[in-house]
Amino acid sequence: MNISHELKDDSVVLLNITLSSEDIKEQVADQLKHLRKTAEMPGFRPGKTPASLIEKKYGQAVRFRVINEMTSEEIRHYLKEQGLQTVGGLIMEQDDNTYTPEQTDYKLQVSAGLMPDFPEKIDSSVTLPYYTVQTNDEEIDQMILNAQESAGERTEVEDVQEKDVLYVSVQELDDKGQHAAEGITLEESYIMPLYVTNEEIRAEILKAHKGDTLTIDLHKAYDGNEVEIASFLQIKQEEVHEHKNPFEIKINRILRNNPSPIDEKLYKLMLGPTTEVSSEEELRSELKRLQGERNDAMANDIFTTVASKYLVEKIQGLPFPDKHLALLIGDKTEEETQEAYDERVNKILPYVRYQSMLATLNKQLGVEVSNELVRKIVREGVMRQIQSAGLGQLLSNDELVESIVNSTMEKNDEQLFSAKEQAKEQAFAAKVKELVTLDEQKPLTVKELYEVHAELQKKINKLLGFGDEEPAEEPAEKEA
Repeated sequence: MNISHELKDDSVVLLNITLSSEDIKEQVADQLKHLRKTAEMPGFRPGKTPASLIEKKYGQAVRFRVINEMTSEEIRHYLKEQGLQTVGGLIMEQDDNTYTPEQTDYKLQVSAGLMPDFPEKIDSSVTLPYYTVQTNDEEIDQMILNAQESAGERTEVEDVQEKDVLYVSVQELDDKGQHAAEGITLEESYIMPLYVTNEEIRAEILKAHKGDTLTIDLHKAYDGNEVEIASFLQIKQEEVHEHKNPFEIKINRILRNNPSPIDEKLYKLMLGPTTEVSSEEELRSELKRLQGERNDAMANDIFTTVASKYLVEKIQGLPFPDKHLALLIGDKTEEETQEAYDERVNKILPYVRYQSMLATLNKQLGVEVSNELVRKIVREGVMRQIQSAGLGQLLSNDELVESIVNSTMEKNDEQLFSAKEQAKEQAFAAKVKELVTLDEQKPLTVKELYEVHAELQKKINKLLGFGDEEPAEEPAEKEA
């Protein structure tokens, strides 16, 4: 077999392949012999079909398959030897062969897509912004306060404070201020002064005591918030407008949460049952350390987005071999029209270009995407799913979390594919961070960092043709 090449244009190389029947003779004979043993043809027992009939029915297909397999392997070796960096699938440009027993020489022309060169060297001459998160002692104070509230005990009291929960009976009034005959009557609902938005009504509630009866205009109290009103009256949101009159509310019980003291119980609640922290000073020190780790992780996450934006911007206008890249997207489905398929391909191609260049640069820069990194990303995704499902108490169950992670790794489904894509980006960003000059920005609050991330992702989405789609993920804010 002989292979030579010529450039068709900046994005495509043509491979001219010649081989003789002698090159494929042995493999063709072996495959036809195997088919003769297994083929079932009318009038003949298995293994007794004449070789001439096997040749007539299967010969051309066998030669085509053998040549296709041989040339694919040889093309791969040839491209590597010639230092040709290709991407996407191979396209048959010319094949006039008959694949009959009489043909002695075969000629093929196949095209391969060339990966364009990245437009600049990634080194210290490149400057990229680097965002960090402010160290915030007030955040630690709030974390401790929240934990104290969470671990606190509720007791019944007589007076009202802002964070108390008031259990009340409710009676709707008519236009004359009397109990409405067909109005809403509830034996028990609850109200928290903290969430009453009207200051005048909130002040009135805060002056009340257990056993007092108040007349409250709920629409005024909640500034017309139908969600809050519907929740209090235990009705559907669309029914709220039917109940404009005031309500008589009797305070039957008042529960107040007494914050937990800062003690061993709180240390274990915040840091886990195995913590060795034994004082408030040690608690604050450990929370500060965890805050620092979280801030570093968030800074790395947003730099991954910065690096991705840099890459996406730099590849705009490069001569990618789109026809060859389109072969990576998949064939047209039976349900798709050609127009729908072309639209799908054109929408996905910008992302395929980006991922192709990302893979190429990782290879050129010697970046290895470890299985440990992929697993870490899968685990973070699993923990977010558990948290969003309102099952945060299960996050400390390492055995459960690991079993879900193992299942995801074994399934090799879309979730694992997404994790691998993220791992490539994170590994690339980590290498870029070592090579380029970092322009350190003014430290941001967590909220400001989210805003910067959202703006960066919006620009990436626009360049990749995703329009105004929302960012897939915010920088991971880890629990301290």
